[in-house]
Amino acid sequence: MYRPYRRAVQAGVFTLMFLVPLLNLYEIYAITGTFYAINIGRLGVADPVVIFQAVFAAGEFTGPLLSAAVFPVFLALIFGRVWCGWMCPYHVVSDAAFRLRTLLRSRVFGKHEPETLFKANSFTANTSRFGFLTIGTIVAGAIGIPVLNYVSAPGILSTEAMIFVKERLVSIEFAFIAVLFVLELVWLPRFWCRLFCPTGTFVSLFRMPFTLRIVSGAKNPRTPCCKENSCSEVCPMGLAPFHETANLLCTNCARCIDACQHDRLHFSGF
Repeated sequence: MYRPYRRAVQAGVFTLMFLVPLLNLYEIYAITGTFYAINIGRLGVADPVVIFQAVFAAGEFTGPLLSAAVFPVFLALIFGRVWCGWMCPYHVVSDAAFRLRTLLRSRVFGKHEPETLFKANSFTANTSRFGFLTIGTIVAGAIGIPVLNYVSAPGILSTEAMIFVKERLVSIEFAFIAVLFVLELVWLPRFWCRLFCPTGTFVSLFRMPFTLRIVSGAKNPRTPCCKENSCSEVCPMGLAPFHETANLLCTNCARCIDACQHDRLHFSGF
């Protein structure tokens, strides 16, 4: 039900990474920048982690900095982590690595059973990613360098798209994306989004009673409500949606809703 819409949004965002620098080449500047910071007309929008590091390093809040973070925070307050589940270009890369890994496991190694994600416990995963965000921010403030920018997968992908369009090459930073892809393919599926991504971690903090979320209608939330447990099998964050839909790892990707054969999962809130 939701998959075609999610794929369309992901494709649109991925296309935008290449379209913006292409328009700039023809001196069309209605949109400029990358996913670190992008300008749409007079509206400036920045990765909130970039703003968070800058504020922490400067030790003061400034209007221009905070205004650039308003839209991403507003989006998270209303729609939850839709950036991660529906828009992030690295999520598309991670999906590709996972599909290729599944294909290799089944056709080359003859393994057809679903595999358990690394550090499958959601508490452990949340501890890892919030710890990474905290340590990175402290280091950025201490040395005055936004270190988390150098590991922002969507920001790097967007910057590399701009470099490729304008100069027909890629920079050394693309090696970071290549390393992540190889690690997710051969060793730790989906580990970056689940255990480290600073942007996904930061926006997951903005949840209110009205924030869009997935809810479960299971009568006993402690055990799978069907023998197939299909919702748990498809969750990219390693959650058990029949009782973990309120977890901060949830990206509102709606895969569990599509997979549920008994219509016990649905969106609620805004």
